Amino acid sequence: MPFETFDHAPRRIAVIGGGISGMAAAHLLAGRHRVVLIEAAPRLGGHARTVMAGRRGDQPVDTGFIVFNRVNYPGLVALFESLDVPVAPSDMSFGASIDGGRFEYGLRNVAAMFAQKRRAGDPRFWRMIRDILHFNRNGLAAADDPSMTIRDLLGRLGTGPWFRDYYITPLSGAIWSTPTRGILEFPAQAMLRFFQNHALLSATGQHQWYTVRGGSVEYVRRLEASMRARGVEIRTRTPVAAVRRAALAPELRVEGGAWEAFDDVILAAHSDDALRLLSDPSEAERTALSRIRYQPNEMVLHSDPAVMPRRRAAWASWVYSEPAGALSDRIDLTYWMNSLQPIPKDDPLFVTLNGRHPVREALIHDSTTFRHPVYDLAALEGQRMVRALNGTRNTWFCGAWMRHGFHEDGFASAEAVARAIDAPHLEAAA
Repeated sequence: MPFETFDHAPRRIAVIGGGISGMAAAHLLAGRHRVVLIEAAPRLGGHARTVMAGRRGDQPVDTGFIVFNRVNYPGLVALFESLDVPVAPSDMSFGASIDGGRFEYGLRNVAAMFAQKRRAGDPRFWRMIRDILHFNRNGLAAADDPSMTIRDLLGRLGTGPWFRDYYITPLSGAIWSTPTRGILEFPAQAMLRFFQNHALLSATGQHQWYTVRGGSVEYVRRLEASMRARGVEIRTRTPVAAVRRAALAPELRVEGGAWEAFDDVILAAHSDDALRLLSDPSEAERTALSRIRYQPNEMVLHSDPAVMPRRRAAWASWVYSEPAGALSDRIDLTYWMNSLQPIPKDDPLFVTLNGRHPVREALIHDSTTFRHPVYDLAALEGQRMVRALNGTRNTWFCGAWMRHGFHEDGFASAEAVARAIDAPHLEAAA
């Protein structure tokens, strides 16, 4: 996926962070520049994290990045095609189990919607369905103010409490791995545009989703091999201690090492981590990067079906769960990996975030903690501020947090940085 061919002196560029954004930046700049990709962990990939699990330990299961589609992930699709990454069809159905299973439904089909047959006689349930149709038809037009939140939008549309508590906040919380109470503060325009782009405002015409056959590790392996073949120097197990810009060129120092000069430094890390690495942040950098907050989400990969809805009809690829009692400050979400990836149904595997239902210890295969960005009006302003200052003092920022928080967003933010670095040479060659 090279940019236009032109003659220029290669720059020495450090990319800090080996997730999708860092790998994409290194990949897109390789061949024209001397790129050094630095990652603190033992491996590349970041949220592209595949674990071998199952009864025989032979099933590759993705625990971070899982699915993509060809409409909303153009950069990733082009990358996968260039690397001959094997893919398989996936399913992105949604289900919910509310108040410890008192209320359950799914969106896969009519049978899932009425997983509890008695809901057919409940006027509150029919009001929720009417509100869904009303929101899908009129939400975009009603969200006419950039400062409007989802809370404001629901007030304008006049939707009821069941739509708010049992549909829009669980569905949106599941998409962004965000507590349902935080969803109401999301920017309405941004959310509605996302829903529209992902065909979530229509009952028909949903995008076909895909997953990497063999797990996302397959694309990471191919991408790493391609980068090395094109001259990228990859340093794993190498934490960066600090970045400074006081000299003529930016410098960085890895833990236990000396200062090293580069023509450009790209911080492909969470915004708060990027700020922590800057030894001399400007007030603008400090303000912008501080506006994006993060939500920790504890992940457990396991084989315990007890976390799924009580009613099998409500089982779905991703299920929002809410126990009886008070709401939590974290979302409880389970991915049914046998539905999302080509894993035999007789070898049940689930990825649960922040599960409050106890999982049998013997059925746990893996656990870790992810941090996901929280999207509110402050975060959108932070994104705009970072875009405006990107490149100042030859320092660049990219990451999925620069857009909606998904894998394609990480790739797109890296592509924007790579093009900006090359822009002066493109203009000179024109």
